[in-house]
Formats: sequence, C-alpha cells, structure tokens
Amino acid sequence: MSKKLAGFVLIFAVVVGMVYAETWSFSAAQVTSVQRDDISQTVLEGNVQVNSEKLDIKADYVELTGKDYELLKGNGRIYLRETEKGITITSNSFDYDKNAELLKFRGFVTLMDEKDEIVIRCESLDYYEAKELVILQAAVRLIKDKTVGRGEFATYRRTDKILELSGRPVVWQDKDKYQADRITVNLDSDEISMEGAVKGTLTTEEDEDIPKDEQQPDAVKEPVQAAEGPLEEETEQTEQPWTK
Repeated sequence: MSKKLAGFVLIFAVVVGMVYAETWSFSAAQVTSVQRDDISQTVLEGNVQVNSEKLDIKADYVELTGKDYELLKGNGRIYLRETEKGITITSNSFDYDKNAELLKFRGFVTLMDEKDEIVIRCESLDYYEAKELVILQAAVRLIKDKTVGRGEFATYRRTDKILELSGRPVVWQDKDKYQADRITVNLDSDEISMEGAVKGTLTTEEDEDIPKDEQQPDAVKEPVQAAEGPLEEETEQTEQPWTK
C-alpha cells in the first residue's frame, strides 16, 4: 500500500531509533512510502536531505529500499559529505549499499579530500568506505598543489596516500611532465614511479619557453571547488527520521 508519510510515522521512527544503533533522518518536499511483505520503499522528492552520524546527503530525488533501508539511490544535483574523513563528493547520480559500505557515483563527479588537499574529477567513482579505496574511471583528473595528473583509469588508496594512474596517463609537477603506461604518485611525498614506455620532460630555470603541448592543461590548473550544496530553492519540508 502506498501512502504519504504523516506525523505518526515520525513517532514510530523515533521509537525504532531507540532500538537500533544507527539512526538516519530525512526531509523532503514530498515523501511517499510503500510497505508490503515483498517490498519496503520510501521515495523522497524535492530538496531532499538525508543525514546519519557520518554522512550528509542532498539531492533532488532519493529512493530508499530494503528490509532495513540498506539501499539508497538518488539523482539530480548530488552532494555527499563524510565529515569525519573530510571528503565531499558531488555528481549527477549515486547508489549506496550500506551493508557493503560501497558508494557509486556517476556523471560529472568531483571529489574533494580536505585532509589531503586533493581534488579529483571523473565520470565514474566507486568508494569503498571501510577500505578507504576509490576506483575512478573515464576522464580522470587530479589536482594537488603543483601536481596535476590525468588518465582514463585510477586507483586512490587514501590510507596509503597513493594514486595509480593508467590509460595514457600524464603527470605534471610544476613545469615537468611525465608519461608512461602506469604512473604511481605518492601524494604525501610527491614521489613519482613509472612503468612501461616511460618518457618525460624536465625543465630547468634556464629554459626560456615550454612548448604548449608540454604545459599543464588549462582545464586543470585551478582546483575545482565542490559546491557547498546543490539545493537552493526553499520548499516546505516534511521531516522524518528513519533507522536501520
């Protein structure tokens, strides 16, 4: 049976929240719930905000499914912030499996890591929360201080502060340029390791001009600032906490 959530659901959810360890809350312009033996689904539309102890999510549309609402998916101006780890991700759509601790983002994706002062852009990003492992694909771009990298594929091991680029990777450090089949960058020490078909260009202070094709691309010279939040319009909200 489908129904619009009302005040009594708020009371029920609070009671459930006292039983389970993790409590989530949400608000939206419109909330629709379907509760049957074979399906449990809640759809949030318009100025959606979903919050837990560790995550803040904003979007135009979010759908929660599963017995304990362990599956979330959303689209339209996605903004996710993991406050404790200092990570902010924006994208066009996302899927979150809470049991697997796996977040998938698609579209124009931007990741800002405030603790490591890194900005990464791509079109596909999978974030494994427990491992702090990020898998990136399609038009990957990295910016950290004077290091700029690009490639078609990348793996970011956040705990080790290691980024591995492949798929015609190129890395610029200041005025120096490096190319190889695979490039590994230690984001803590700025050390670069390269494998296969290695070539590079090192520029000294005496060099007058750098060929245009050796320069850092204009599109990635300036760090990308992730939006503080994608939702601007003011809409009357219905607040409903829910719990795993």
